[in-house]
Amino acid sequence: MENVLFLGMGAVGMTFASQFADRGYPFHFLCDRIRKEKYADRERFVNGRLYAFPCLMPSEISVPCDFVFVSVKAYQLQDVLPLLEEVVGPQTVVLSLLNGIDSEEVIAARLGADKVLPSFVARMDSTREGDRLVYSSPGQIVFGEADGTFSPRMKRLAGLLEEAGVRYEATGEIRKKMWWKFMVNVGINQTGTILKAPYRVFQEVPQSIEAAFAAMREVMALAPYSGVSLTEEDLEESLLMLRQFNPEGKNSMLQDLEAGRKMEIETFAGKVCRLGEQHGVPTPVNRLYYSLLKTLECQFASDRSE
Repeated sequence: MENVLFLGMGAVGMTFASQFADRGYPFHFLCDRIRKEKYADRERFVNGRLYAFPCLMPSEISVPCDFVFVSVKAYQLQDVLPLLEEVVGPQTVVLSLLNGIDSEEVIAARLGADKVLPSFVARMDSTREGDRLVYSSPGQIVFGEADGTFSPRMKRLAGLLEEAGVRYEATGEIRKKMWWKFMVNVGINQTGTILKAPYRVFQEVPQSIEAAFAAMREVMALAPYSGVSLTEEDLEESLLMLRQFNPEGKNSMLQDLEAGRKMEIETFAGKVCRLGEQHGVPTPVNRLYYSLLKTLECQFASDRSE
């Protein structure tokens, strides 16, 4: 068996860790002393089942790990890199399951590009409230080498995920697929948050999809500058995915807003606007979304402080 660590006990980490636990595949969550003490007496429930997720600090790990699944928020990544650096060895493979299209570069700058296997999460509708999480679509981990080859470490990872009961896709087109996921997040996550809409709204109200597609088409216009081609068929694929989600589920950005957590505005609208400025591509929808989401974030923060 591979030596597996998860870093980040949010919706993504809890979803996949519960699947590992259901198959009896051993793993630990990597954390510092403060978080380990914080997690010690907390009960976690996934789809109504109680889980006791084991935690380790770097000082408690005697051998380098084989695989690390990083699932913190994008704005938290810099803060956890020292923790990650302590457990990475010569053969360690790091998978960044964060939203956005930048996290692999951030990790590679600290640990080396050879440690990072590009990846992302797709087709997951997990909704977390406190220590309780529910999902109907269990998600899948999509991964592949940047050069499109099918490497030995991809084969190892596929074997691990197969044994752990986690759905996956090994691809030779990881860059395009990562941009597709980014496009979906820019459209569905941001529109759903502004509308405060569960997935049911996108499944039933065509105008909500029109709004999301307007934001997503700005990503389509930017993708060629990174050597990626996204088409109307890629937009339609996002609709097929949405129809499979729990109608009452909510995207991660909306969950963050409702919980009073910082949102990944810079990762989505902010990134689109910066790329637009860089390449001279107009991004009016995402500029509007950026302003609206920043306003919502301030408004919810103010309401919670009263």
